[in-house]
Amino acid sequence: MPVTFEDVAVYFTEGQGALLDPSQRALYREVMKENYENVTSLAGFPIPKPDLINRLERWQEPWVPDLQTCQEREILRDTHIARRKLASCSTWNLVKKNHKSRSQCP
Repeated sequence: MPVTFEDVAVYFTEGQGALLDPSQRALYREVMKENYENVTSLAGFPIPKPDLINRLERWQEPWVPDLQTCQEREILRDTHIARRKLASCSTWNLVKKNHKSRSQCP
């Protein structure tokens, strides 16, 4: 199975990035660029540069949004969808139950 950049990339949130001192930030930048170069050489053909690498090369902050906040939003969204499905399923079961009751009436 081929290795992708995502397999070896490490992402930090803005809060985590703020905890890194300048030398750690420099090391992170070097290692991520080196990982990308290694994956590209293993692929044997050019691959599109990930957004993380583009930001590092432009000396921009590479941090991703707070993962917990994103996960909480996803959980809330999934909960809302699950409630809608449950409500429609409960309604459907009620309809089926009423239909059975009617069909069993003399």
